[in-house]
Amino acid sequence: MSSISQTSNHGFELGIANVMQHLLKSLEGFFSAPNITKKARIWHGNFSYPLIPNTSIRNFYNMPPVTSIDTGDCYICVFEAIGYQGNYRIIGPGEKVQLNDCSSLVVSSQKFSVASIRHNAKPPAGYWEMDGPTYLARFSSGYRYA
Repeated sequence: MSSISQTSNHGFELGIANVMQHLLKSLEGFFSAPNITKKARIWHGNFSYPLIPNTSIRNFYNMPPVTSIDTGDCYICVFEAIGYQGNYRIIGPGEKVQLNDCSSLVVSSQKFSVASIRHNAKPPAGYWEMDGPTYLARFSSGYRYA
């Protein structure tokens, strides 16, 4: 009978060790700082939503005009024409700017080549590309329930 009690106690100790290990691992992930600590945000008048790194918006059809952008820890390239064409403005991390002409944009966690984006009329490989309303429906939590 002692061998049974020893076996059950040993299993209990392993169970506690596994639970503690998983708990410590989750706390480590919770308290670690990701590369992007401050998300970018875009405003259309009084309405705003987050911009996700390594994504792009090819146009803002059927949406109010963009009024301002807060870059957070990202690089954002704003184009005056749809499809990443026309004059452009690069906004670096930590900046907040008021905009008049924003027809398309690219959001990135690192620097990128604007020339290749303009030449190919598409964002760098691996970036999500969407229209403004699709982007809003996909990433804005408030819009999902409207």
